[in-house]
Amino acid sequence: MKPVWTALALMVACMAGSGACARPELIFSLDQGFGNGIVVHDDQVALTRIIAALKPLQSRYEVRVLLNPMVKDRAKLLRVLDTLAARQMPFVLDAWSSDAQTLGSCSDQNAPHDPRHGLTASIEDLLALKKRYGRWFSGIRFTEVFAQDFTVRAVRSTNPEWGRPCWKMPEDSFFSESIAEDLLRFARQHGLTVEWSDWHWSRLHPWDEPQKKHEDVLRRLLRRYPGVVTVAYANNEPNEDSVRRLPDWEQTVKPFADDGAAGFGLSCQSWLRRVETETPAEDMIAWTLSALDRGAALVQYEPVWYFFRLPRGTFEVEGYSARPAWVDRGLPESAFVRLREALLGQSANVRQTPPVSDDGGPAELGREGP
Repeated sequence: MKPVWTALALMVACMAGSGACARPELIFSLDQGFGNGIVVHDDQVALTRIIAALKPLQSRYEVRVLLNPMVKDRAKLLRVLDTLAARQMPFVLDAWSSDAQTLGSCSDQNAPHDPRHGLTASIEDLLALKKRYGRWFSGIRFTEVFAQDFTVRAVRSTNPEWGRPCWKMPEDSFFSESIAEDLLRFARQHGLTVEWSDWHWSRLHPWDEPQKKHEDVLRRLLRRYPGVVTVAYANNEPNEDSVRRLPDWEQTVKPFADDGAAGFGLSCQSWLRRVETETPAEDMIAWTLSALDRGAALVQYEPVWYFFRLPRGTFEVEGYSARPAWVDRGLPESAFVRLREALLGQSANVRQTPPVSDDGGPAELGREGP
């Protein structure tokens, strides 16, 4: 049974017209910190083309983009975020991510705050960005925190070959309740949404006893911070194991609403298949419609090069933007065009989420960064 305080809070907020009755969120990844990504190259051409392609979806959905802020050259990050704010495109930042340990530890262009535990930026850095961009900085994401914790445990025991020599490994565990609580407290204080996305869940991997304890921690946190977190299933399980989850994937994450989650969601990834560039668009559309039909609060998409004309991500910095072959960079791929058509043909169901404070737009976009 859903806690009474959650239902009442949502009902009161919705009746008060505070913005709690919202449309489903669509979140599109722009850059995970790759060496040939949009941020490192300050690729304003691709960026503005992607924004233009996403704009039609705003008629039915709350559309946002997702970036990883761990890039070393902060000026480039700020220029990209400035453009997003100036063009009124809200963004979500990866705050706690497997990418900060794997890609962050092994690439020269990145400088994550704490790669051993997957922290891309400090709370102080996130706060400075919130002050600078106001409501355009709309949320943070936790991605594959459970999966990476499992991976770290496996590297130390049964599967050392899973790790790379360049990884910075924690002395304790990758997952930490205190890290989660610090970030959730920050999110609640500053009106940010939180997407907690993972493919490693005890319902699907019941043999992992530590994971069961981690999910007990998650439930405690959801009760302490009700209405802040949307718990999402990521359909990128290794060996294409997610393919068979389509009929009932939501049962893995939907029950967390009983503990105080704002709702459930789907991280819809073309890594559903072993070769992500060859995933049929029909698969991505089927997963998307399954999420919306079942009442998901959000659907988040990656990688960017599946949907838009950009090179596949590399760990090393590889210039592409000046090459003639990439003059059409950022334009929609056919997979995005077909997805957008399906989304605009889909009736957007009204859902309920906790209110998010609107503390203004970007502050002094032309000034020096925080």
